Parts: sequence; structure tokens; C-alpha cells
Amino acid sequence: MNATLAIIIVSYNVRDRLRECLRRLDGRRIIVVDNASTDGAAEMVRAEFASAHLIANDVNRGFAAACNQGLRAGNEDFIFILNPDTVVEPAAIETLLDFMKRESHTGACAPRLINPDGTLQPSCRRFPTLPRLALDELGLGKLFPRSRYLGDYRMTWWPHNERREVDQAMGAALLLRRAALDVVGTFDERFFMYYEEVDLCLRLRQAGWKIMFVPDAVVTHHGGASARQSLGAMTLARYRSLFAFYRKHYPGWHRLALKPIVAFAAALRLLTPRRTAFAPILWKVWSL
Repeated sequence: MNATLAIIIVSYNVRDRLRECLRRLDGRRIIVVDNASTDGAAEMVRAEFASAHLIANDVNRGFAAACNQGLRAGNEDFIFILNPDTVVEPAAIETLLDFMKRESHTGACAPRLINPDGTLQPSCRRFPTLPRLALDELGLGKLFPRSRYLGDYRMTWWPHNERREVDQAMGAALLLRRAALDVVGTFDERFFMYYEEVDLCLRLRQAGWKIMFVPDAVVTHHGGASARQSLGAMTLARYRSLFAFYRKHYPGWHRLALKPIVAFAAALRLLTPRRTAFAPILWKVWSL
């Protein structure tokens, strides 16, 4: 019996990117979950992509909850979580699907992401332990990206040029096995945005499933199309999800130790040209 596949795309005010994405997926089973966009994205899907299954929310339910809506809308063997600001290269989905069919112990696999100019977009990371995250928040990983120690969290030292098992892969393009989700559960909806795929990858790994990186499948990712619309709010959402992740998976003292580091990192952002977007969030860090 042939394996079945559904592509789930969560959209929020990225109509034109969504249109470009959908045009490259013709003939696939597509589920679009629109989180109350105000740019006419849902109407565009209805008018131009009638074969897509559209779920139009009347409020923004967040990424994890919207993904779960898509998961409940079908029962396919494999689910490709895909951001609307992506362009899937020919045969990329089949490459990932063939890999998953052969590797029965793999719960999730991810393609190589590239920027629109063709350069690599590092998309694999280690799990965010306190030392790794502290170095990353302080910017040392960006200053020394080729260092295996300082760049350990984002794996920037690795050229993303070989198939290998990883801790986690970016949720912008992530193929999931339904059987694995039946074991560990779907996305945790306490994560409104950010860290939902980190949490899922960790639960998969803890249950014995592999997370694999497959570089011969390529997806172009514009990146941050929704987040840029409200930079300060999205940064706060990232920190909120980070601390929710720490509450769930680490001892309490880890979160207490992380808080001053995150506050210092937030303060450093006040020195950037976009400081007005970050100023309101600084004092809120201590309440997370």
C-alpha cells in the first residue's frame, strides 16, 4: 500500500508568499490553516486553490494549535509541516518521503534550507541546554560561528552537507511520521509560537525516534515573513515559549539562572537600530 502524505501550511498575513508556495505544490493534498489573516489570504486560497482544504480561524490561535487543527483534518501516514514563505524545489518532497519509507525508526526528517540568494540557511540545532543557550543569547555564537564550542547550539560550524541524525530541525519544513505522533502526541499548544518543534523533537528523541537531516532535499525559505510584522511582540513570544520549554523540561533553577542572561541579551538589543521594537519587552522578561 502506498504511503499517504498531507502538507500542512499555517498562514498569517503572508498572502503573496502563500500563493507562491502553493503554486509549487500542485497535485498534493494540502491543508491550509489561516490564523485570522487580514490581508485576504483565506479568500485567495478559496478563489485560486479550490482543491486545498482551508481552515479559516476567526482568531490567531498560534502555530502549534493551528498545526494540530491540520493534523486532525486528516489521517495521512506522513505530514509535511511547511511555512508559507517557502518554495519547495522539484522532487524535494519525494526525496524526504522516500527516506522516511526506508528509515522506519525516523520520526521526523528535514530538508536543507537555503536563502533566496542560494546561500545556506542553517536549520539544525542542538537542544537548548543552559550553557548552549547562554552562549547563544550573549551573541558569542554569531561572533564565532565556526567554533564547535561557541557555535554549538545553532551548529553553525557544520556545513549542512551530509545526512545525519540531529537533535532538532527547524519547523519551517519538517516531515513527520503519523505513527510517531501517535506515540508522543502532537504539538504542545502552550507554545503559541516558537519552540513547539523543539519540544516535539525532544519528545520524539526521548521515545526512541530519530530526527534526521536530508540535505539532498532542498527548500528555499524567505524566513520571518510573519514575525517581521511585529518584531517586538514576536521577540517576547519567543522568550515566553523559551521559558515555557524550560518549565516543562528542566529543573526550576535552570530557568532562574537563564533569566538574567536573557534580560541582558534583551538589553543589548536596545543598542540596535530597531531598539524601539525591543524597549517594551525588557521589563517583561522578569515576569516570564
